[in-house]
Amino acid sequence: MTGRHYLLTLVYAMTTFAEAKKLILDRLRALGIAEHEARRESELIILHATESGTAEQFLKAAEALDQSQVTEIERVVEKRESRIPLQYCLGRTWFMGLPFEVRPGVLIPRADTESVVVKASKIIAMSDNQKDLKVVDVGVGSGAIAISLLAAHPALSLTGLDISETACDLTRKNAVLNCVNDRLRIECGDWQKNLPSDIDVLISNPPYIPAFQASGLQPEVGLHEPKEALFGTEEDGLGFYRDFAKLVPVHFRAGKGVIIVEVGDGQSGSVCRIFEKQDWQDLEVDLDMSQSPRVVTARKL
Repeated sequence: MTGRHYLLTLVYAMTTFAEAKKLILDRLRALGIAEHEARRESELIILHATESGTAEQFLKAAEALDQSQVTEIERVVEKRESRIPLQYCLGRTWFMGLPFEVRPGVLIPRADTESVVVKASKIIAMSDNQKDLKVVDVGVGSGAIAISLLAAHPALSLTGLDISETACDLTRKNAVLNCVNDRLRIECGDWQKNLPSDIDVLISNPPYIPAFQASGLQPEVGLHEPKEALFGTEEDGLGFYRDFAKLVPVHFRAGKGVIIVEVGDGQSGSVCRIFEKQDWQDLEVDLDMSQSPRVVTARKL
């Protein structure tokens, strides 16, 4: 019996919230997903299918699911059994408390990247005139960073750049979803060709994984997320930071500005040295929620 028909048969036979959750957990555990992650995913799958949050799922433990909910649970779990990331299975995720549509071909927003938004938001908040502040997000992806900043700063406008048409289209949809589309400009194509002038703040979560680390990635990442958004250029994966350090300053307003970038595990020191060699100043490193060095900030004064 295939996983699909196995799941359908059992879920139709055991239709309560509690029984459905147990069945989902069993299937996720069988994939080798860690217990805490399997429990989180099972709750999200039931939330997606029933619109019942964690507390409500507990209160409804003995209540029956309807057929449409069972069918949707089956659809999601079957996809998940192929090691497709849960976010792609659900078509949506949350970032900085905001909803974002996600789709294959666009990098899934991760909690670590929220530290980039927090750092950028602090710097933007220091501006006396946010309305005239020129902020650019290179590699806008799903729009997670850009849209979160626009939501936090109602006077701000922002330009997002990405080489992927799929990513640009998705960002436009997410901007509408979060009611900031009137303040977000999207340019699709090579960032070096589309980078505007008179920038005050440049933000980026660029590809930074070295290609030689591809075999060590989880299947959800290595097999399903876009390689062009994962793997950095040059042998060490740090090519984008070298390009930023050399090319961005000429686009700053009066040659002065701030750059805020996400970096990979163990890369903060190397990235700082890259900027220092190009005479960037006031380098800072900020931690993510796991207390790992995740954000490098540098200034041209």
